Amino acid sequence: MFNYETPVYYSANLTGTHAAGAWPEGKRLPRGWSVVELSAGSELYLEWKRQVTIVNSPCPGEGRLRITAALDYRSACKVDVLLGVSGEKLGSLDIRYAYTFQPFELILDGERTAAAFREGVVLRMEGDGQPLWIFDELQGDDTRRLFVPHLLVGGGEPRTGAFVNSFASLSSLQPFGWLEGCVLDGLYALRPSVGADRIDPAIGMHLRQYVSEDGSLRYEDLHGQPADDKLTTIEATLPLAVIAKLHPDHPLISRTLSFWEARLQVGGGAIVDGDTITAEGVYTVAYPMAVVAAKLERAALAERAIGEVMIRRDALARGTHLFLRYNRKTGAYVFRNWSRAYAWYMLGMTRTWHELKSSAFGQLPAMNELEREIRRIADVALQWVQPEGVWTSFLDDSDTGIETSGSAGIAAALALGAREGLLERRHYEAAEKALAEIQSYLTPDGILSGVTQHNAGGIELQTCGYRVLSQMGMGLLAQLYASLDVRKPE
Repeated sequence: MFNYETPVYYSANLTGTHAAGAWPEGKRLPRGWSVVELSAGSELYLEWKRQVTIVNSPCPGEGRLRITAALDYRSACKVDVLLGVSGEKLGSLDIRYAYTFQPFELILDGERTAAAFREGVVLRMEGDGQPLWIFDELQGDDTRRLFVPHLLVGGGEPRTGAFVNSFASLSSLQPFGWLEGCVLDGLYALRPSVGADRIDPAIGMHLRQYVSEDGSLRYEDLHGQPADDKLTTIEATLPLAVIAKLHPDHPLISRTLSFWEARLQVGGGAIVDGDTITAEGVYTVAYPMAVVAAKLERAALAERAIGEVMIRRDALARGTHLFLRYNRKTGAYVFRNWSRAYAWYMLGMTRTWHELKSSAFGQLPAMNELEREIRRIADVALQWVQPEGVWTSFLDDSDTGIETSGSAGIAAALALGAREGLLERRHYEAAEKALAEIQSYLTPDGILSGVTQHNAGGIELQTCGYRVLSQMGMGLLAQLYASLDVRKPE
């Protein structure tokens, strides 16, 4: 019945007492997707009897019951999972501040996995909180199998092949902006090792979700609100890096240049949102700007890209500490030494340098200053590394626990800098050690676990040990793989 060496998705059929409530005002569903509501007082019944032979003995291995958020969820809830006949509680899905396309899973032992197949399961939301919208069966579309309610069974070691299979597909889709930008960068980085014939169709599937043939942009922001043909924040411009690499004449590029110029005019000499200077901007502004500068051979834009890095260095880097954000009006600093702040800063800066050094602007005087800061922050990061070779959610507080996405981003920057001759062998070896550890956090189908949730939930959600699955984190991991010249899996 089961192939235990290869992970297999068993999609559920949805029945029961659920009924679609009123769709939240001002929100929109991603184009081409369908949903079902899970709210207080209703139940979702998932069954597999039409697809799977009844299991009369425990499965020799664990199963993973999953559902996927279909709409931004700025709250927290627990979804109880009960067997459909006996009513036995199998556990709960702990869902906090979910975003669209984010899967959540409950790991079941072999006996309970078999029971779930036999009886089906009931999903029931605890309490009377905000309704949760999840994707339904999605018309049985196999390319979207990760996102439907399903049980995953099987999978062996190593999981690198499973990672590539999931990543180079629609399973790694994220909301347009910084999340999807991390994925697109990871996909593009894998072209040399995995092959453009496999990677480019995956990039195309992703871009077609958001970009029409005429170049118009159709997407929802991270609050689920329509943002068609608009760039709502500086974090929304990260996908332009890969778009520019593949299509340097794409109409979105001129639109992005206009957006940056408008932000610069109101930002007091910096491309920012409001009064806040962020580490994210090194990756989401400076790096794609460097790509465009190199492609269009625009010297002023190349200098501006380096300038955006230096503005953030001067505002956010304080000796052996790095802050995520600085408010110019209040003087407040937040998120000191957060792992993803280091990832955005280091990876964005190293990629900015990498794009410019191989272009007509590799000899700009400001490149020397950029190189000095890349070397300095690389050594700072190594001071904070844990014995396992990775970093914790806050680098200077080991009690906050290992965090895989920030670790992957930091290590990718170290590997890229060392591979290109700017950093040393010890930095490369540190990245290799990080990769070995992060791989242990891959699920049987190659999804990255051990990631802190996006920071809409505030610092408490980053320090409490809560971790999620994340395709964004897979994008950072793919960049680490690529920077270490990992070969195509057999």
